[in-house]
Amino acid sequence: MDTDQSWDRGGPLNPEFVDSEIKAKAELQRGDFARWGQPCGYVLREELTGYPERLFLFRLADDKWYVGCKTISDYVVDHDMPGVFCSRVYWYNVVGLVDSVRTSHSDARIVFRPLDEAARRNAFGSITPLTEIIHPFAKQRDPGREKTSLPDGWRVSEERAAFLSLGEKHIRRYTRDLFRLRFSNLDDDVLAYDPACSTGRFLSDFAALNPARIRTVGQDLSRQMVDFAKAHLEQVHHGDAMHPAVAPGSVGIMFCRFLNSEVVSTAQARQLLPRLVAALRPGALLVMLGHSPVLLDVPDLTAAGLRVLQTAARAEDYVFQYYVCELGG
Repeated sequence: MDTDQSWDRGGPLNPEFVDSEIKAKAELQRGDFARWGQPCGYVLREELTGYPERLFLFRLADDKWYVGCKTISDYVVDHDMPGVFCSRVYWYNVVGLVDSVRTSHSDARIVFRPLDEAARRNAFGSITPLTEIIHPFAKQRDPGREKTSLPDGWRVSEERAAFLSLGEKHIRRYTRDLFRLRFSNLDDDVLAYDPACSTGRFLSDFAALNPARIRTVGQDLSRQMVDFAKAHLEQVHHGDAMHPAVAPGSVGIMFCRFLNSEVVSTAQARQLLPRLVAALRPGALLVMLGHSPVLLDVPDLTAAGLRVLQTAARAEDYVFQYYVCELGG
């Protein structure tokens, strides 16, 4: 199959938008909140069909809610990666304490009290592996309709595969480091399953921890992705993750990189989770992560019978959503 003609990356970002994002990042770094000042206070406001995914909340041990605002990713600015944001959050993205959160049919608004740099750095530094970074506003394609992937999945080309790999570079590195000890010395084979495997490179990279013992099974909605992933995984199946291509109770570790904004809707993510959990064996792990914000939260996971071991990852000078759950039994 000639996949190189199958993906249109779309037009470039408006240079004025990129310039505004770079300026906003610089303002956040020096603690200049003037652009967010309103008569009612300081306000982060986003159209739901715009960039609501940039807004995030987290609660620390002091029981206070903090708010943050993402700016354009370095992957986009430095490497021309399509999109605007990535999963990483830096200290300067933390802006202050939440006063109010409000949505309408068209926009999301968070009123906040700015903190000084020391307090912002302290809040960022206080994020632990069990601090849940919540992106409460899913991106909408049209008012009232969340943006999702096409019904037949993503198309692929070598260029797109390279960009997807770039955008999860930090996630792959963290995943290897986190699971190296547990999976490098196995006595028995373990089934690693990715129900929306995309190019297959993420799961293949994980399996390199122990290729003799980690068996890989991928699945994807896109026939093109399935064909592409066959070069990297032992088995790849074409199909909807609502119908996992593995036996119930057989999976030792599952990576879910698609229960995310702009891939499925929140309602779909909640429908999918129990089907996926049924494929896990007792004591198995389910890991949720991705380029875009995760749509599920701890109450969804515990309701599905999972024990939440971790919700956030820290690497270098940033943090990002990274859920690790275990099936009891």
